[in-house]
Amino acid sequence: MSGLLHTIAWFPVPLLALVIFLIAASQVATVLEAGRLLWQPVVVFIIFLFFAIILAWFLSKIFKLSIKHSRVLAFSFGSRNSFVVLPIALAWPASFELASIIIF
Repeated sequence: MSGLLHTIAWFPVPLLALVIFLIAASQVATVLEAGRLLWQPVVVFIIFLFFAIILAWFLSKIFKLSIKHSRVLAFSFGSRNSFVVLPIALAWPASFELASIIIF
């Protein structure tokens, strides 16, 4: 029984990867059309990721987290926001499609 539970516990990982791949694949044409506009939010996001890594490092030192847990914290800081906001952006009208691409 524990082998079955261990196997089932990994199901969300490939399913989430599939969902992200399908969303990204559906937006390729829009990205190609708006490529010149996307560099500015990409720079902002890279700066955000830098600060997320610094914050995760700082918190892991304060709470004496292991390397493994520190990496989870940094990944969570960098990705959780888009998973929360993306469904909202996907519900916006078609004229706001670039916002959903930026969030994704």
